[in-house]
Amino acid sequence: MTTMLIDNIGLLVTNDPGNGDGTALGVVRDAAMVIDADRVMWVGRRVSAPGADSRVDLERQTVVPGFVDSHSHLIFAADRAEEFVSRMAGTSYTAGGIAATLIATREASDDMLRSNASRLIAEMTSSGTTTVEIKSGYGLTTDDEVRGLAVARELTTESTFLGAHVVPIEFQGRRDDYVSLVAGPMLDACASCGSVDRRVL
Repeated sequence: MTTMLIDNIGLLVTNDPGNGDGTALGVVRDAAMVIDADRVMWVGRRVSAPGADSRVDLERQTVVPGFVDSHSHLIFAADRAEEFVSRMAGTSYTAGGIAATLIATREASDDMLRSNASRLIAEMTSSGTTTVEIKSGYGLTTDDEVRGLAVARELTTESTFLGAHVVPIEFQGRRDDYVSLVAGPMLDACASCGSVDRRVL
């Protein structure tokens, strides 16, 4: 076990009402924390900090828990800038943006999808996101949903099958047929590749 003392924290937000000021945020001032690899072993006032193998001085900076993005659709191609402009002009949303993204996503290579999602995750991480959940939903064929989830699983341990994102173009006017596909063969294929936990469906 190699421990590190993160010392001289001006304000530490623990989200534990039992810590610090007793509020829901559990704010500890003049704080420190001890970590071991990716685990927090101790938090509290720095005057009470236990010893550690190494020390980092945060020079009175604020420390907050990492952000969790529990709803992202990062496996996609193209962008929806034109839709944004239309919506700002008052045009109602009718899932047109999803349909346009769907076509580009189906045509994109796995490498392109992986590269785009990796770039976005890097941006999220640089802004403090520590956990990213990725939903499928921009392929909406069995093969495209399976491959989208496979790419997602390379980038995060948190992925969700969302085959019912919208009814794709080829199923317009046949909504029941698409629901049957999603709830049957598509779900089975996504589950069999290890990308779906049926316990949460």
